[in-house]
Amino acid sequence: MVTQTATTDRLSTKVDIEFPDFTKLPDDVRQKFEDLPTKVNFFRMMGYSPGAFIEIIDLTNAIFKKLQISDYHKELLVLLVAAHEGSKYEWEQHVSIAQAAGVREDQFVAIAADKLDDEEAFDEKERILLDFGKRILEKGKAQAVVFKNTLRYFSVGELSDAMIVIGFYRMLSGFIQTFDLPLDPQEDGNWVKE
Repeated sequence: MVTQTATTDRLSTKVDIEFPDFTKLPDDVRQKFEDLPTKVNFFRMMGYSPGAFIEIIDLTNAIFKKLQISDYHKELLVLLVAAHEGSKYEWEQHVSIAQAAGVREDQFVAIAADKLDDEEAFDEKERILLDFGKRILEKGKAQAVVFKNTLRYFSVGELSDAMIVIGFYRMLSGFIQTFDLPLDPQEDGNWVKE
C-alpha cells in the first residue's frame, strides 16, 4: 500500500534530489570539481553525468573566456534564453554578470517583457541579434534571409558563438528547472565561494 506521504510527494511540484557525492566519482571528475573556483549548484548536480562533466565545465569556461562574440552581446542572449525559458535561476545568476558586461536596466526590462524591438532600449544591431536569437529559440533556426541580415553586423564566427550560447543556456535552463536547483548565494554581485 502506498502511503499518503509518498503519494503527496510524487504529486508535488518540488524536486528534491541531493547533490552527488563527488568522493565516489572518478578521480578526474572529482579533481575537476575540486579545482573549480566557484562550485555553483549546476556544477554540483552535473556530477550525476560524470561522463560529460569535464567537457561541460570546459565548454562553460570557453563560453565565459574564449568566444568571438562580445560579453555584452553574449549576456543579451543569455538573458533572452532565461526569459524565453522562464528560468529564474539563469536570469538571477546573470544579473550582475550582464550588468558588468554593460547591459542596462531598461534592456533587462525590455527582454523580460519580450519587447525586443524597443528602439529606446536597443540599437539596430542589438535588435537584429535578439531577433536572430528569438527565431532560433522559437523555430530551431534562423531562416537564410534573417541569417544574412544578421551578418551585416556580426561575423560568421560571432553568430556561430551566438548559437552555441543559445543552445548551451537552453540546455542549462532545462536541466536546472527539471532538477529544481536553488539559486546560488551571492554577495555584492559575486558568488559565495565554498
